[in-house]
Amino acid sequence: MENNTLFSIIQEGFRTAIGATTSAVETLQDNQKRSQVLSDLNAQWQQKSKEWEEKGTITEQEAKKIIEQFFNGVKFDSNKSYQDIEINSGNKKNDDIQELTKEVISLREELEKLNLSR
Repeated sequence: MENNTLFSIIQEGFRTAIGATTSAVETLQDNQKRSQVLSDLNAQWQQKSKEWEEKGTITEQEAKKIIEQFFNGVKFDSNKSYQDIEINSGNKKNDDIQELTKEVISLREELEKLNLSR
């Protein structure tokens, strides 16, 4: 980086800081301006809060839907052992889910055996 460019960046940052400070001081000294700035900030905060709430609601609904779809794909039969649980398959994703489910079942059975042996 050239010295001239570095100096220009530092000078620009310094001027920006002085300008921001001057604006802040002017705003604090003028009651009407201060009230307007605080009102604007409050309105922006309320708008952002509303946007975030809506986004959170949508994300919650999507997560719920994904979990429901996953559990609807698992068939449970009380007469079968954990090893006999079947998952609707047909593609690589379902095969991976089925494999992971078997691993979880195996680990759960192992934990149950350990708990019974205590």
